[in-house]
Amino acid sequence: MNKATGFTLVEAIVSMVIIAIAIIGLTTVLFPQIARSGDPNYQVRAAALGQSLMSQILGRGFDEESDFDGDYIRCSSSDTGSTDCTGSDSSSISLGSDTGESAPNFDDVDDYTGCWEPDGTNGCGDLNLLVEDSSTTYKNFNVTISVAYDNSDYEDWSMKLITMTISASNQTPISFKAFRGNY
Repeated sequence: MNKATGFTLVEAIVSMVIIAIAIIGLTTVLFPQIARSGDPNYQVRAAALGQSLMSQILGRGFDEESDFDGDYIRCSSSDTGSTDCTGSDSSSISLGSDTGESAPNFDDVDDYTGCWEPDGTNGCGDLNLLVEDSSTTYKNFNVTISVAYDNSDYEDWSMKLITMTISASNQTPISFKAFRGNY
């Protein structure tokens, strides 16, 4: 008697159930990881952008009223010939870029206040003016910078706190903070 070879109906159904369970396991465990595989790339690029911008900002003067001629006179200090720092003579402090000043000519830290995106979209400044070729390198990145005096009673005008937040697409925003002293 010849014995027939092949699968029985029960064996075929059991194998399909096992394959279905394996596919469900892959779709719930492995495939969501693929979507997050780009996260480290965005985080590294955001950190590099933050370090670059913060170095550029900290390389600028403390205040518009600072002495940029290399002398030792600081604004709002006891130095002979000192002038008041921006906003230090009033209760309403308005730090930001000076009238008519654009990114290539920023000379003090508070000039960078605002939001920055590639090609200046969404009403923000053009990030390309701060970082070379941002339209391709930092596409979908948004940088928000705020600068404020670091004091609670506005009597000490010697430190400014620079807060920078970098957002990239649907990634968690990364914040950087630095102090710029009046020296």
